[in-house]
Amino acid sequence: MTGKRVVITGVGPVSAIGIGRDAFFEALKNGHSGIGPVAAFSTDRLTSKLAAEVRGFDVREYLETEKAYLDRASQLAFAAMSLALEDGNLNLKEMDRSAIGLILGSAVGCLESASLFFGDFLEKGPRFVKPIIFPHTYANTTISLLAIEYGLDGYHLNFASGVTSSASALLHAYDRIRAGRNPLVLAGGVDALSPLLYEGYERAGRLSPHDGGGVEACSPFDAAHNGAVLGEGAGLLVLEEWEHARQRGTRIYGEISGGGAYGDTMARAMRAACRDLPGGVADLDYISAAANGSRALDRAETRALREALGESAGNVPVSSVKPLLGEVLGADGALRTIAALGAMETGFVPPTLNLKQPDGAEPLNRVRDQGINRAVSKALVNSIDPGGNAVSLLLTKRE
Repeated sequence: MTGKRVVITGVGPVSAIGIGRDAFFEALKNGHSGIGPVAAFSTDRLTSKLAAEVRGFDVREYLETEKAYLDRASQLAFAAMSLALEDGNLNLKEMDRSAIGLILGSAVGCLESASLFFGDFLEKGPRFVKPIIFPHTYANTTISLLAIEYGLDGYHLNFASGVTSSASALLHAYDRIRAGRNPLVLAGGVDALSPLLYEGYERAGRLSPHDGGGVEACSPFDAAHNGAVLGEGAGLLVLEEWEHARQRGTRIYGEISGGGAYGDTMARAMRAACRDLPGGVADLDYISAAANGSRALDRAETRALREALGESAGNVPVSSVKPLLGEVLGADGALRTIAALGAMETGFVPPTLNLKQPDGAEPLNRVRDQGINRAVSKALVNSIDPGGNAVSLLLTKRE
């Protein structure tokens, strides 16, 4: 392990609140939520009626070459890739593409295409399936298409670890660059809404049963929280070895300075990510929480925050942006890492919308209402999957 510095030099957010860096950062600062009534498919048979959909989106604006068919998840990822490369001032054709890594995460992969293909198989029989769709049904379809499109024939890896998928992808990219295995890695995650995904989460009791009245949907840390609201999106980031970035003369948003991943407790992941800070977790300027309005998840993270912060629990601002983005599953860690970089860039910590009465008496400094103006040079991004896996990423900004 050589301990090389790992910086972030480009971001490509595609979300319900904005596509591209400027629109995304602006929506976060204005507290603009992307959650609204589901438009892509019918929810007549369900009690959950809301989602955070990416609207007004045309993938053709972001494609290098024409495509006969692309799954919705792949469309979002292609857009995020194009935006990240543009933002990072990268022309891959002029680079050694065999040395560039590509690491992607997704909780459900190309579920829309899998549903279409196997739906026809079950309902009509094998003679009536659509062969063009089959290659788009795999969990690693999207990363393979991106590698082909951009001629990336080096290291690439697809994570399928639930909600922590893109956070795991970023952590692995950090490890590879730090160890000197790649000078640059494109990393992030994607997931798209589909009827099967939506209905599955509803029937599992994980969604807020919001029907236009009563409790506001997606209320992280609030005493009235009653479930998550699904979202969709993609986030790709350009991670680069510091000297490599310096030689390119490109802008640096911030640095990944630590990470932790554990299958038992969020507190351990947080401490591991912050182990090189003199005061540990207490030295942070901001924590981007994974809380999504689910009682079990919110309470587990609250306990972890209280345990990790100790006597400093009331000092470090904590907020969740999921009332803005929705629960974007495999894109979560990537989009919230970009959001945390936005807090560093703008000096503004976004609020936790819909937080009126905190659940429990823990003395946490939960940011509400309109957010706060605050210089952020050290931020932590937490990512938790309901299965128990937890990942934390430490972001720092050096003058």
